[in-house]
Amino acid sequence: MTEADKILIVGGLLTLTYGALLGYPMIALRMRAGNPPTPRYLTVTHVGAVLQGVILFGLVFAARLSSLSSGWNVTAAWLVVVSGILIAAKDTINWLSGVGDEFADKARTAPLGLAGALTMTIGLAIFIVGDLSAL
Repeated sequence: MTEADKILIVGGLLTLTYGALLGYPMIALRMRAGNPPTPRYLTVTHVGAVLQGVILFGLVFAARLSSLSSGWNVTAAWLVVVSGILIAAKDTINWLSGVGDEFADKARTAPLGLAGALTMTIGLAIFIVGDLSAL
């Protein structure tokens, strides 16, 4: 198992765990009198973290296929893990601060979202180059 594999697996496990743990506040909120709807960004954070965890597990195969050096694969792995952390942080802050729509409300979390999108794009691009060159 390579270092990139370990980073992706541990990152995936932690991200998936975070997403699963967010199910508890969802349940607690829904059990209140009147059965109120789940806040949008709580749902977004929960689903996003679960999906990100699964994506990280899947990227283990991309890291193994890649013909790039270990350094490049480790860099790509860290970038996609950090991306998930940044996006989960952004959505968690939006939920806790009561943001309804981060764009309409001009939420101050936009830099986290931008950084998360950029790190994901760069990390995936590295894996794509490494995988395509391996084929």
